[in-house]
Amino acid sequence: MEHQTTDGAASKLLKRQVILTLALASMLLFLALVFEDVGELATVDWSELPLGLIVRYAVAMGIGGAIAGYILMGLFGRPGVIGWGLSMTGGILVATFAGLLGSAIGLSPDLLSDGYQTRDIVAIGAGALVLPLAVIGWPVLLPVWIVLIARAHMLARKRRQGSLPVLR
Repeated sequence: MEHQTTDGAASKLLKRQVILTLALASMLLFLALVFEDVGELATVDWSELPLGLIVRYAVAMGIGGAIAGYILMGLFGRPGVIGWGLSMTGGILVATFAGLLGSAIGLSPDLLSDGYQTRDIVAIGAGALVLPLAVIGWPVLLPVWIVLIARAHMLARKRRQGSLPVLR
């Protein structure tokens, strides 16, 4: 396979894909945490669920994941075993910071309407625990999360190499 140097547009596309993958991973963790008990989900009366609040926080966690992914993107795409270790560490850090940022973003309408209260610190701080809480509640999520982090690492690796395969 031949390789050609990527132009700025291809590099930006790969960067966006890495950031979106990390945002998706963060959103997935939140949704797994919310819908932890899938067995009871079938029997739930959906009209009683606060769907607006769930959507608001899911979007907020995705935004938090995108911001954290953008900031910590340097941990992804490094070569070798150390690179894979850095990307998994980066994935944990992205999930932690995405939880904090997502909680703060999701809570911002309440903060603006009610003002700051001490319990808000606890709510925002609890967002940092989204990864362990989601995995404890739904262990099958861990391999899915690892695949998403590996995808982000491989996309970032392509971007770092500065070359894309030419299809002929």
